Amino acid sequence: MHEPKAKQVFEILVREHSDRLMAFACAVCRNRSAAEDVFQETLLRAWKGLEGYDRARPFGAWLRGIARNTAYEMFRKTLRTVDDEVLNVIATQADRFDGVEGTEFRERMEILEECIAALSGPYAETIDLTYRGGLSVDRIAEQVSSTTEAVKKRLQRGRAMIAECLARKGLLA
Repeated sequence: MHEPKAKQVFEILVREHSDRLMAFACAVCRNRSAAEDVFQETLLRAWKGLEGYDRARPFGAWLRGIARNTAYEMFRKTLRTVDDEVLNVIATQADRFDGVEGTEFRERMEILEECIAALSGPYAETIDLTYRGGLSVDRIAEQVSSTTEAVKKRLQRGRAMIAECLARKGLLA
């Protein structure tokens, strides 16, 4: 059993990292419901495995490692494939935020939301269906009566527009 002080420290660390952990889970799962499941399971596993936490490692990276393994297990159960290259990019980008204060992270997320909201019709729809809806490119093509290639191109252009917006606002180099 954990000491009361360990529980307090854990709660503080989780509060500081919860927004980033949820963003990571959403990026990995691309489905809000699945991301929430991964988030909750990650916190449960982290609490149970707290004695094994290496204090020399950043807490956020440790949580993301647990979340990544949890997502892998969930994907295996649903026979969904996982693109390791994409997960590595997501994890690398998430690691960049380990030194960023929680309030600064939330401000950056607000700017990202502004950039997404500035997208025009088909680009906004494709980004929304992909990242908030968790749909595959093939499923989006069916839903919007388009070709897979057209949806891929819209997704690519939408991402580029978001990146340009973030660069204009000083969030990307």
